[in-house]
Amino acid sequence: MIKNIKISRRNFIKNSAVGLGTAGIGISKSNELFGNEKSLSNQIIQREKISPREVWVLSVSKERIEGNNSEKITKDMIERMNIMASYKPDIICLPEVFATSVKTAETIPGPIIETFISYAKEHNCYIICPIHTKKSNKVYNSAVLIDRKGNIVGQYDKIHPTENECDNKVTPGNSPPPVFKTDFGTIGILICFDINWIEEWKSLKEQGAEIVFWTAAFPGGRMLSSYAWFFQYYVVGCSLRDPILIYDVTGDLIFESGIYEHWAFCPLNLEKIFCEIDYHTGKVRDIRKKYGRKVGIRYLHNEDWVILESCSPDLPIKQIVDEYGLVSHWDYIKRAEKYQKKFR
Repeated sequence: MIKNIKISRRNFIKNSAVGLGTAGIGISKSNELFGNEKSLSNQIIQREKISPREVWVLSVSKERIEGNNSEKITKDMIERMNIMASYKPDIICLPEVFATSVKTAETIPGPIIETFISYAKEHNCYIICPIHTKKSNKVYNSAVLIDRKGNIVGQYDKIHPTENECDNKVTPGNSPPPVFKTDFGTIGILICFDINWIEEWKSLKEQGAEIVFWTAAFPGGRMLSSYAWFFQYYVVGCSLRDPILIYDVTGDLIFESGIYEHWAFCPLNLEKIFCEIDYHTGKVRDIRKKYGRKVGIRYLHNEDWVILESCSPDLPIKQIVDEYGLVSHWDYIKRAEKYQKKFR
């Protein structure tokens, strides 16, 4: 069951409003989403998308959901997801093997996955559902990807289970990890102990991942922020305990869960490019002059980086890239390596 906690006046008002549904809180484009006290994004506005590819992500922890009955845990998790259903997330991520054990591993699709298939269809969203799975008499620690229509479109099997998991007959998955194509972009998935193998994170970048979902038993912290800025993709954490942490391509914290909300919910703008200052200073000035507020520009002065993102639904970042010959930081480094070889 979900454990009761002492409710503050602010929390009581918030929960009462949520219970009334959309009509009760009067959601409009100008209403603020209830945020976290410590979050860097606690002023998120419920609004229309401002970029051609803006994905709204919901990551849900298992904090204060207790017991070991799979059916009850699943029910409580859906109850928690329903709190944010009216905000129409594009994708929902759940924590590592939150409702199963090696002994209750499912052959896909089993009862837990079927439950979330129904939810995905009803709410028109993707779901990453991590459970123990059975294939060919082997058990895996897996994350199953369900699309908006309720189709199973992918499965990632944890490549690096812990020693304890191996002793309990969890079979390691195969490296490199796959990427998955969605209607909003390319994503990767890694699980818990995988965090210690940088080659898996690098592989996802090289395969074009724009968001990496990391579902785990613990929050991840500095490790997640390091991978986010190093590989310049969004990293969405999802742990059994709070806080859930979501990081920008710069490694900056965008959103976190906490005592009042055991989930993190925010938009990620995939129409974004991360560039080195070299060869771009004049171009950025020209872009600012021509496009004004349609293009967000942020300099990271100490690192000599600049981030550009579309802030207009009819302006894909590729249009800017092609028009001004922009080169992403990742491609710039690859280009420099090839150039260096000529002089060795």
